Amino acid sequence: MEHYFTLNEYNVKKYGNAGAHDPSMMWDPVSEKYYSYCTDVYDPPLGLEDKIGIPIRSSEDLIHFKYEGIALSDAAIEEARDNGEFPKTVNFWAPFTEYVNGEYRMYYSATRAFGSSESRIWLACSKNPLGPFENRGIVVDTWETDDSKPNGIDPHIIWEKERSYLVYGSFFGGIYIKELNSMTGLSLDGSPKSLGKCIAQKGNPPIMDGPEGASIIYVKKTGYYYLFQSYGWLGNDYDIRVGRSKYVTGPYVDRNGLDLREKALGQKIANSYQFDGKNPKHGNAQKNWAWNGFRGPGHGVPFYDPRSRNYFFVHHIRDGAKCNEYVENMEGRVSYSRHYMMIRPMFFLDGWPVLGPENYEGETFEAVNQNEIPGEWEYILLDDRDNGLKKSKIVSIKDFQSLPGKYKIYRCSDYENSKETLAVTGYTDEHVCYWMKKR
Repeated sequence: MEHYFTLNEYNVKKYGNAGAHDPSMMWDPVSEKYYSYCTDVYDPPLGLEDKIGIPIRSSEDLIHFKYEGIALSDAAIEEARDNGEFPKTVNFWAPFTEYVNGEYRMYYSATRAFGSSESRIWLACSKNPLGPFENRGIVVDTWETDDSKPNGIDPHIIWEKERSYLVYGSFFGGIYIKELNSMTGLSLDGSPKSLGKCIAQKGNPPIMDGPEGASIIYVKKTGYYYLFQSYGWLGNDYDIRVGRSKYVTGPYVDRNGLDLREKALGQKIANSYQFDGKNPKHGNAQKNWAWNGFRGPGHGVPFYDPRSRNYFFVHHIRDGAKCNEYVENMEGRVSYSRHYMMIRPMFFLDGWPVLGPENYEGETFEAVNQNEIPGEWEYILLDDRDNGLKKSKIVSIKDFQSLPGKYKIYRCSDYENSKETLAVTGYTDEHVCYWMKKR
C-alpha cells in the first residue's frame, strides 16, 4: 500500500494537500474527477502568488491532489471584496461547490474582518469546475447585525429530494438552516437578510468556543440526517462533533437525545491526538521538524464517493511539530501554523458515524482474520469534554471480544510508522469514541 500523506512539505504545487483550510469535496460526474475548494491561504512557503479567489485542487483517485489555480473571476473577486466605506475583504472563506442542472454552484464567504460576525455568503456559478466562477448574488447577509445573530459564513448545501437548504453560521448566534430556490440557488424568498432557523447553538455559559464549520449529510441506510460541526480553538484544540435528526431542519440531538441548541455539543468523533511515531513520512522543508502529533482536526464535510460507494469525512488538520508552534495575540493561546487536507473513512455503527484513525490512502476495508488480532495496540480515547491532545496508550488485544463496545476493524496505511497496519474505530459501551492501531 502506498503511503502518500506527508508533513513538513508545504509547497502546494508539489504537494496538493498542503495549505488546505476548511476544505470541501465534490465528485464531478462530467469530468469524473474529484474537486476540493478551500479558504484562501497564502502563507509564502505555499509557493503561491498573493492573490485571493478560492484555491482549487483536483484528484483522480481521492488520494493524490493537484493544485489547479483560482476559481473566481477577477470581476467576482472585486465585487465580493467591496465593502463600501469599509476596508476591502482580505480573503474568502470556506467554499462549498456542487454540480446542479448543468452548472457548478460555489457558495463562499466574505467577512468584514477575522472574528467579525458581519459577513456575506455569495453564490458564484460556472460551466466548468475550474471556473471562472461569476457571482450570481448574495444568499445570506449578516452585516449590521449584532453577535446574537448567526454569522453569514461557512456555507454547506443539503438536499431533501427536490428542495435545497443552506446550512451556515458560526460561533456567535449558532448554526442555521435556510431553504433556497433550487432552480437559482439563491434565497427562496429573494432576501439575503432572511436568516432561517437555528439548529445548533452553544450553551450559556459556553463550555468552549463554537459551534462552527457545519455540514449535513443524509444517509438512506440509517434514515437520518447528520449535522457535523466543530468546537474548540481553531489553531490547536479544534474538534469534530455530530448530532442527528429524522428531519433536515431538525431538531438535531446527541447520543443522549439532548438538543444541540444549547443543551449539548454533539457526539465527539475527532480531536487533537498523537500516536507513537517511529518513522512518520515527512519532507525536509524545516530542518528542525520532529513528529509531535496532529492538532485541531475540524471544519470538514461528509462525502459519499459514488465510485467506491464509501463514506468519507474531509477536513483540515494541523501539524503539531514544535517548529510550527506560536502564541496568538488573542488570550495567549497556542496555535500551529501549518495545515493540510485530511480524508478519513467514515463508518456507521448502530446509526452513528465514526471516523478512521488514519488518512485514506486507497484501502478497501476488507474483513480481517481472527489470527491477525492478538498483539500490542495503541489506544486513544476521545474524551467528550476535554479537547486537549490525546496521546496513545499501549494495550494488549487477544481477540475480537477484547475490543471495546461497537467497532469497525480494517487494514490501513500507518502514517506514523510508514507501513501497513490494522486500525480500529469505534465507541465504548459508554458511547465514547476511540481509535486503535496495531503496533
